[in-house]
Amino acid sequence: MDKKTKILFTHNTAMWYRIPFFDKISRLCDLDLVFTHINVIEEIYDNSLDNNIEGLENVNYTVLENKYGFAKGLISKVRSPHDIVIGGSWDTFQELLETIILFIITKMKKIPLIIWREDWDWEKQESIKEKMLKIVIKYLTRHSDAILVPGTLHKNYFKNMGVESSKIHIMPNVSNITGYDSSITKSKTNKKILYVGRLIPRKGVEYLLEAYQKIENRLDNTELIIVGTGESENKLKTFVEKNNMKTVTFTGKIANDELTDYYQNSNLVVIPSINEGMGDPWVFVLNEAMYFANPVIATDAVGASKDMIKDNGFIVPEKDSNALYEAMFKILSNQELEDSMSIKSKKIIDTQYQYSNMVNSFVETIDSLK
Repeated sequence: MDKKTKILFTHNTAMWYRIPFFDKISRLCDLDLVFTHINVIEEIYDNSLDNNIEGLENVNYTVLENKYGFAKGLISKVRSPHDIVIGGSWDTFQELLETIILFIITKMKKIPLIIWREDWDWEKQESIKEKMLKIVIKYLTRHSDAILVPGTLHKNYFKNMGVESSKIHIMPNVSNITGYDSSITKSKTNKKILYVGRLIPRKGVEYLLEAYQKIENRLDNTELIIVGTGESENKLKTFVEKNNMKTVTFTGKIANDELTDYYQNSNLVVIPSINEGMGDPWVFVLNEAMYFANPVIATDAVGASKDMIKDNGFIVPEKDSNALYEAMFKILSNQELEDSMSIKSKKIIDTQYQYSNMVNSFVETIDSLK
């Protein structure tokens, strides 16, 4: 990729795990980074951002104001001179319309459009709205110049949409969590199972509690730690109280920079997501858990599971607390297996899910358009 290549990169918001990526690619090209819906981070993670984003001091970026849900000034940005445009979203009607505008203008200007998405083939409602949206998505993706996706499930989804396989490029999702200390060993006698995430129905924590109830009755010296808050919190706490579960701890919300100790000292991290109108597009908790050398269990409703779980844990069917219990018991009751999975998790992260891997895939995608 030529340093002079002028790239307009439109993205909804500045998630903390994306910031190092944007900083690194800005050093390789003439990057014009535009955030179109900055408040998305507040809606999802209850975090707030202003126009001065820490970590992007050396990046040419713009935060667009929103009016009636539309990114004000996006059209003028796309009409300005660029060699390549990256963007695309259809999570809301406004974002879909913005993507259509990106598509039309890039076609008129005869410059490449790259769509970056995390969709995969989770179960969807067969409504008229969904069917119409699928038709539009098929057209946009088939006629774009390249598609960037984070994993295999996502690539297969767009292949099934009719997009040429050669146009779909896997750019792995990466988290910037740090602080792993190899000198700290995980307890072999007091086993900690960790959940990190929002406490909402789609995260499937009720199935984790049902599974752990059996673990608690069968294994001594275990603890389930649930990190996060959300609309399901009271319901989940009521389940614990009614079933007299003594070794479940709810921590509430923990800041990202304080999660290190939880990951570092856990023996197993579980991601029990379910499909409720949509699956989980990726789940960065999987990256973070593996960075801290944890065995992992995720359901098949987790977008990252197919690529990231390779002999370092188990993938179980969603909404199946028995399968979840069996997988948890296999790991917690077999120290040799736990140790082996721990080593494999760290190796996978260290070799395949670093920012260098992400940037290299990005550069290869840009170079493929020359």
